[in-house]
Amino acid sequence: SGILVASTGLMKTVLLLYVLFFSLEAIFALEDYNPVADPKAIVIEGNARFTVLTPTLIRMEYSRKRVFDDRPTIQIVNRKLPVPAFSVTSKDGSLVITTDKLKLTYLATNSTPEDTCLNPSPNTDQIGGTRVPNYPNGLSTGTQSQCCGTCNQDPTCSAWVYEPNHVSGSIDCWLMMNVQGTTSGSNRAFGGSIGGSGFNKNNLRVELNVNGKSITWIPGTQNSKNLGGTLYAMDCSEVKEQCIKDYWQKIQDGLLALDGWYVLSDTGSARYDSNLSPLQTDGQIPWYNETFIDNDDMYFFGDGLNYRDTIGNYALVGGRPVMPPRAAFGVWWSRYFAYSQQQFIDEVLSGYAKYQLPLSVVVLDMDWHTEDNLPGCQTWGGYTFNTKLFPDPQQFISWLHGTSNILGHPVKLSLNLHPQTGVDHCQGKYVEFARAMGVNPATNTTIPCDFGNPTFGSNIFSVFLDAQPLSGVDYWWTDYGGCGGPDGRSLYWSNYYYDTHLQVIKQKRPLVLSRNGGLGNHRLPIGFSGDTLQAFMTLEFEVQMTPMAANVLFGYWSHDIGGFHANQGTPGDSNPANVTGSELLLRWIQFGAVAPIDRTHCDHCERRIWLFPHFFWMKHAFILRNALVPYIYTSARNAFETGVATVHPMYYDSPLAPEAYSYNTQYMFGDDIVAAPITSVNDNKTHTYTKGVWLPEGTWSNWNGTETYHGPIVVTKDYGVQDIPLFVKAGSVIPMQTFNSVSSIYADPLMWTIFPGASLGSGKVYEDDSDGLDYLNNVYAVTTVTYSWSSSQVTIKIAPTVGTFDGFASQRGHIVQLRGGKGDPKSVTANGTPIPKGNSTPGWYISTEYGLDVTEGALVINLGKYPVSTLVSIEVQY
Repeated sequence: SGILVASTGLMKTVLLLYVLFFSLEAIFALEDYNPVADPKAIVIEGNARFTVLTPTLIRMEYSRKRVFDDRPTIQIVNRKLPVPAFSVTSKDGSLVITTDKLKLTYLATNSTPEDTCLNPSPNTDQIGGTRVPNYPNGLSTGTQSQCCGTCNQDPTCSAWVYEPNHVSGSIDCWLMMNVQGTTSGSNRAFGGSIGGSGFNKNNLRVELNVNGKSITWIPGTQNSKNLGGTLYAMDCSEVKEQCIKDYWQKIQDGLLALDGWYVLSDTGSARYDSNLSPLQTDGQIPWYNETFIDNDDMYFFGDGLNYRDTIGNYALVGGRPVMPPRAAFGVWWSRYFAYSQQQFIDEVLSGYAKYQLPLSVVVLDMDWHTEDNLPGCQTWGGYTFNTKLFPDPQQFISWLHGTSNILGHPVKLSLNLHPQTGVDHCQGKYVEFARAMGVNPATNTTIPCDFGNPTFGSNIFSVFLDAQPLSGVDYWWTDYGGCGGPDGRSLYWSNYYYDTHLQVIKQKRPLVLSRNGGLGNHRLPIGFSGDTLQAFMTLEFEVQMTPMAANVLFGYWSHDIGGFHANQGTPGDSNPANVTGSELLLRWIQFGAVAPIDRTHCDHCERRIWLFPHFFWMKHAFILRNALVPYIYTSARNAFETGVATVHPMYYDSPLAPEAYSYNTQYMFGDDIVAAPITSVNDNKTHTYTKGVWLPEGTWSNWNGTETYHGPIVVTKDYGVQDIPLFVKAGSVIPMQTFNSVSSIYADPLMWTIFPGASLGSGKVYEDDSDGLDYLNNVYAVTTVTYSWSSSQVTIKIAPTVGTFDGFASQRGHIVQLRGGKGDPKSVTANGTPIPKGNSTPGWYISTEYGLDVTEGALVINLGKYPVSTLVSIEVQY
């Protein structure tokens, strides 16, 4: 596969500079990633190349050497798309490309490359990238012009430096690659420039229509109304007001803007040396290549205010967001505390069992490993279990994974690593690791972390992580993690290495908890937002920032629910004697119920919710989270297919409504629920908070189904500690599960929840094997439900399941929950058979207790089990 294309004049010829032989066997059923675009989509004019990827997405490249690069990058992995309809006119160096959405005009006659041979920058050199001469000692002879000419003929040369060598007395010509900055130097002449300075306001423009208004973009135009993306992390322990100020300053641009366009620069991005197949089977990890081609490389997104289209277009070229394992969407336990194995069982897990709290994942922070404070050793990171705390780690992990543990169901395990600390001689397998790295173990040398070295990464896994007892760990929390890899993208590369190893070598769906490595990290779930300060304003920022991250497809932020640091005026609580305010923790847990990931955590402070005054309401928020897993997992599949994250801004579907932007402490949770978590308290006596929630056009029901609203409308209410403001789009059916399915790979029984406000409605649930890779091959099952609702009758039809997967049963139970009904029905039947009144199976009853999964006043119909191949028709007569 050729990765570089050259053009000379108007003659378009292909120059194969070098070939990469792919050994990867892609078995991706949806489509494979291919960085080489269809030739029919490519137009070359002079030094410029344009690739029409979709009607609203065009790649724009300029090369002063007329050499173009088709390798995948960290940000762009796929360019082989169906060729859209477009027209081309070219005359006398003037090129016009027209799709049904965009018109691009390029004037090659106004694109004279800078003559770097005649106009060098005096007394400067470039640094910051890979400063490697293409020849061992430079070119020791020749003139300055010849030095420049040599660089111009080498596609990997970004710049040249011509200087006298004071040691040898000769003249040196240095050819530089991947340079990024400048510094002064004596007696040097410098030339060459990243990007070639080819595109400018006089030779390139793109015209489009944004909400009925003609817009023209030219290079240098500011994307002044960008809607934001996300940030690296939220680490902060300063005064809380300063933390929030810092957060907003650190948020980078996203792909969406009220300007109606966005230009993504891929200039200088690290390239991969082979295709990034979504599913590799040969055990090889595609590596990066910092050999840099001196080009402008930009992607113009011109979707106007059709935000979903922009997100979908980037998913096509930037790769799909990977689906995390199903267990990740349940309730997590985490706390920075030195638990022993028995203490963890007695003080934590026994509480979850006693109080019947759902739990899917447990996390052990850094204290699980040895912390030998010896010369040459450190305590922050490690790969060796502390057997004083965990006498038999392998037995403990097996016990967690089994059904005989104290919870009665399997639980996933995640461990914190801090790999950036390297490997010191206090590690239990140091001798083996040192020898594998070619280091003499007798020296007790700390081997630095470097995932840019494939030998280091391979040995970390073979010696430590893939060997007993750590091979039983389900998910890794690398925390910081970034060390080695492409310049400026080391965190991304560390995340990539862990994820890809888990997928390629272990053939399991990867999950690595780590800070955000930048654009492209959406392919590597999930994000750890860092060590935050316990404060309502931190909670509010998370509610605002999390949906904004969808603008760069980063849909799986995992926050420390309750906050990490406890200082600077954090509200305390007297029962228990703890630094975290009970009401603050409650509101954070309620946000967690409708967040991408629900993981409590803190720095040695309490997170056993049964010790807090607001335990009752916290418990119900946990129960709600568990109940919503089928809905969330179905939405995760939708995110995989479309790029649109489960948690996304209101303006995706209401781009012309000002309220969709100004009401920024609410968001869409999936496509059917508006979530507006409470982020403060304005009445310390009644513990209520008055909040206005904006509902878009259409009919909406509150969560209990007791009220309906016709949008657009702002609904303002006082919310007590028991309330999470949630509104459901009329006509939706929300798939839910019971406590029985807390650790299952699919819901059984499946609870279909119907809300008032529409005479017709439908819903579906997506299911697969929960943590394997077969979902990439379309191995999954979908069950749909429809209903009709009149004044005297409700008819619900559960269709036969389409598809199957390993572990899926031939029959399953169903529950129908009808909210907003009229009390007791006259009769209820399923496939013509009467369902008796009573809390039995089968049976129906009216719920009389507070709940968020089953709400007070709801009609609950327990149908019992039916074959998944059978249509189930339920009729409720009033």
